Amino acid sequence: MGQTVLCVLVLSLTSTLFYGNAQVSSKATVILQHNWPQIFTGETITLRCEIQGGGRTQWTYEWKQDELNKPSTSREYRINGATESDSGEYRCRGRRGYNLTEWSDTIRLTVSVPSGPTVTLHPNWPEVYSGEMITLRCEIHGVDAEWEYEWSSTSSFKPSNQRELRISSASPLNSGDYMCKGRNKSAENSTEWSASVKLTVSDSKLQLNSFSVK
Repeated sequence: MGQTVLCVLVLSLTSTLFYGNAQVSSKATVILQHNWPQIFTGETITLRCEIQGGGRTQWTYEWKQDELNKPSTSREYRINGATESDSGEYRCRGRRGYNLTEWSDTIRLTVSVPSGPTVTLHPNWPEVYSGEMITLRCEIHGVDAEWEYEWSSTSSFKPSNQRELRISSASPLNSGDYMCKGRNKSAENSTEWSASVKLTVSDSKLQLNSFSVK
């Protein structure tokens, strides 16, 4: 009888050695920190592996992007300066001694390049005269994010860092080429400069009125 018990113990130990790690019932979950609707190139992204029901026992972690194992044993997987190649499906699992959790469900990460901005002129008349109110707007299409704006102009008008440039009473000094770009407030990345829009403010309307008065 004693030999039988010893044989069973030896077989159990041999099975553990040869058939690898045992899986435990704890569940792993990937959480995306700063879960914005869109993620752009240049941003810092943090993925966290949560072990549900894992208690306070120390875990090490394994990460996988698509089918590639990622060299991280930390609870958090951080991507600095994200690029489009960081897009993919991520999952994780926990390791505690010889025990492993199952792989978590995958979470889809998509990193996009910010689209180029466009300058629009309101009102978009063929001729703009002195004294009129003019609004130039920086439009960043297809992007739902919070932006800071930068303007460049060949005129003597000093642009602000707002989405709209409002000139309450235009003058020929406001004539020039205007272009803009956007910077994502949540990351150190920006769009390219827009194509320039030419603004010409003329005094001709005032001169015509002066000529017509007798």
